[in-house]
Amino acid sequence: MVKNKGTSTGAGIVGAVVGAAVGATAVALSNEKTRNKIKNKFNQYKKEGQKVYSDLKNKVVELTNQGEEKVKRVKKTIKSKL
Repeated sequence: MVKNKGTSTGAGIVGAVVGAAVGATAVALSNEKTRNKIKNKFNQYKKEGQKVYSDLKNKVVELTNQGEEKVKRVKKTIKSKL
């Protein structure tokens, strides 16, 4: 009795799809114009990502400073009431 026939058929289909995707990617990258488009888009997204990272980093620093100031005020208030 062969119970794994569906598994091997599925694996064959997945293998064919992956092979086709790799082949299509290889063809696309063999074209210099396509490579340059991909490179330009990558660099654009990279710059956008770096800006978002920088903005988030600055916001974290700002919020950390605000939090530290609030902690100082609360400590001062507590000490004055003791």
